[in-house]
Amino acid sequence: MKIIVTGGAGFIGAHAVNHLIDDGHRVLVIDDLSTGKLSNLNPKADFENIDITESRISDVIKSFEPSVISHFAAQTSVSISTNNPILDANSNIIGSMKVFDAMHQTECRNFIYINTGGALYGEPKYLPVDEKHPINPISPYGLSKWTAERYFLMQKNACDYVKILRLANVYGPGQDAFGEAGVVSIFSNKILSNEPVTIFGDGKQTRDFVYVSDVVDAFKQALKKDESFSVNISSGEAVSINELYDLMSQISGNVISANYEDVRYGDLLHSVLSNKLATELLGWVPRVDLGQGIKRTLDWHSAN
Repeated sequence: MKIIVTGGAGFIGAHAVNHLIDDGHRVLVIDDLSTGKLSNLNPKADFENIDITESRISDVIKSFEPSVISHFAAQTSVSISTNNPILDANSNIIGSMKVFDAMHQTECRNFIYINTGGALYGEPKYLPVDEKHPINPISPYGLSKWTAERYFLMQKNACDYVKILRLANVYGPGQDAFGEAGVVSIFSNKILSNEPVTIFGDGKQTRDFVYVSDVVDAFKQALKKDESFSVNISSGEAVSINELYDLMSQISGNVISANYEDVRYGDLLHSVLSNKLATELLGWVPRVDLGQGIKRTLDWHSAN
């Protein structure tokens, strides 16, 4: 198949592109490299360096004539969304709408949207959070990602399949350790540099960590499914930030006391997603446990 991957030079998107190409698909990566990296690009992929908010995005998509559009591109920083909500909305809402609308001008009717999980539901009323949980984002980032999802679902009559993957905290090799990186990547860099990590709050807040190869497996299962759906992709296991840091220190052999600072605005106290629907619908289960994933991630950061 001919598949477009927006954000295909980013952390998760690049992993997805590699697997698609290994499976024999022709892939066009659309990425403005604002956070993605040329070094992440698979050399066998076609590439367009373009912001999805640009008017010519429609021509780029139409000329490739895709069978599937996989929309990974996004502004993913909670803090940036708080400080600059217009920038966040322009990327995550307007840019996403332009990609979706461009699809309507092609024969493509298969759309996969990579959404956030934790930032979408807000502070949980129960745990683990399933897809029936009320949607109540507490950051502009969560709101913009939810708005795009609602837009796609409202317009799905113009599309055969709209498939939405709501991701927990994704980690693994290839994730940038700087800027608004994931906590596992940040901790990996600090630990291997023998520097103290910073934990915001008391460290008792919990998260749900899912390894990037498991996310790609879920994406590939979604690709095969001939129906529309919205599902959580997660480990389903609660891990506190203190527990995460202790595990990473133990695996690395570097034990350094952490620094604790005030909680950041927009950060959730608890975020754990149920993956039961993904198992029922996609036949998907996470296969890489946290210890294995941390070991692989630390090894990658050590070598890079």
